[in-house]
Amino acid sequence: MGKQPTQGQKKTKDQISKAASQRSKQTKKKWTKGRAKDKLNNAVFLDQASYKQIETQLPKMGALITVSTVSDKFKVNGSLARRCIRHFAKSGLLVPAGDQNSKQYIFTVNAQVVAAQKAAAAAAAADKPQAQKKAPAKK
Repeated sequence: MGKQPTQGQKKTKDQISKAASQRSKQTKKKWTKGRAKDKLNNAVFLDQASYKQIETQLPKMGALITVSTVSDKFKVNGSLARRCIRHFAKSGLLVPAGDQNSKQYIFTVNAQVVAAQKAAAAAAAADKPQAQKKAPAKK
């Protein structure tokens, strides 16, 4: 509310119109737009390098593998993450965790397949002959 006139005084029409025009000239409160979420720039295609990265890193992701975790970790969009999960589940690398729903894929790593892969990698490393070290050159 504006100033009240002192007793015995009345506002004139000019004073009232001037006060009203000053009120309308004041700026109204502007609402903040809030924080805008950054747009993700996720890949929509897989190249050979990213496929190899997903293939090697997926068994190390832990007990819970979902579309959102694959999408976040490997920067791929959701449909590509679903395809990757289905592909690796078909190959036996992932096994379903509990009852499955068509809307939410929940998988875990197949420990037997991972152990077999590690054993194969260790056997390949053992069969590979060690490169002979060169003797340091004398000065």
